[in-house]
Amino acid sequence: MRSLWLNRFGYSGNTESVVELAVGFLKKGLKIHLVLNGVPPSLTGTYQEYMDKKGLKNSINIGTQQIQNMLYYQSCKLLHVFHPTFFPLAQNLSSSLKINWVASCLERMGHSAYSTLAGATFITCSSTALWNEINSIFHPYKKEKVLLIPPGIKITPAELAQPKKLRLLYIGPLEGNRTAVFFRLKKLIAGLKDCDFGVISAQKISGISSTIYPWTPDWDNIAREYDIIISSGFSLLRGIAKGKIALLMEEKYGGIFSPRAQVQVPDFRAVLKDKDTDAGEDLLKQDLQELQKLLEQPSAMKRLQEENWNYARENHDLEIVSEQLARLYSRLL
Repeated sequence: MRSLWLNRFGYSGNTESVVELAVGFLKKGLKIHLVLNGVPPSLTGTYQEYMDKKGLKNSINIGTQQIQNMLYYQSCKLLHVFHPTFFPLAQNLSSSLKINWVASCLERMGHSAYSTLAGATFITCSSTALWNEINSIFHPYKKEKVLLIPPGIKITPAELAQPKKLRLLYIGPLEGNRTAVFFRLKKLIAGLKDCDFGVISAQKISGISSTIYPWTPDWDNIAREYDIIISSGFSLLRGIAKGKIALLMEEKYGGIFSPRAQVQVPDFRAVLKDKDTDAGEDLLKQDLQELQKLLEQPSAMKRLQEENWNYARENHDLEIVSEQLARLYSRLL
């Protein structure tokens, strides 16, 4: 074993993003062990099976002493951390065991997390905005340690279809600020004619006329029955990589994803800010009406599906992203 990966479970898609990257990394011939902590007891078996099927050596919900023992007794040469909760731990272990550690920043963090980044040997950022933000806090002589490595995903043939009705699938948590915009979405969808609406979420939902699926990290078979993915983060990218039309929705609604509008690596996030006066409800209503019109324009819908798939293939191909990370590792191992 050469490196230990440490991540914390969450419903944002980052958990699955790290698993996908690990799979791509294994194909480069590099050995890793993935530790995933914070998994709810009800999902422990689900994620154990998920990672086992991917061929990953893994541990779930283990303590600090076990992590330290793995690094020491299995002669790990590198600690790679994917969640800011573990940055302080990584710094301490790096100092005591005299090993390098890499911090991967997958989304914006609280300011307290930035202070621990200075001790990392290298820092990777998943979006241009995040790279700019983190790069700005370091002195010029340290900027070369901050690298932009986008999320990667295995690219398979696009699942293009010309539906006769809107088939939408929401994937994500239903709590906090997300709840209001979701129920606005539900209300608008209820007013549409001939529409299928599915939901994959860990939270229990009652009183909605849609197909409810329990939370699963392996939702590809479910997504085949839908043409439009409503989500954020890596889950949205997964939909795009399958040639689905993608609606960005998190704490607010962010619109229909358009590859032509991307000039930098996006973060696939839509977070409420103090200056926001609403959660994008007018845009959401407008876009749902636009999607209904697309049903009558098969060529336009197919073009958008193909553009999404091509965008993922050209910018997030797991083979290319894994190679970027492998080059970084070659400087450390």
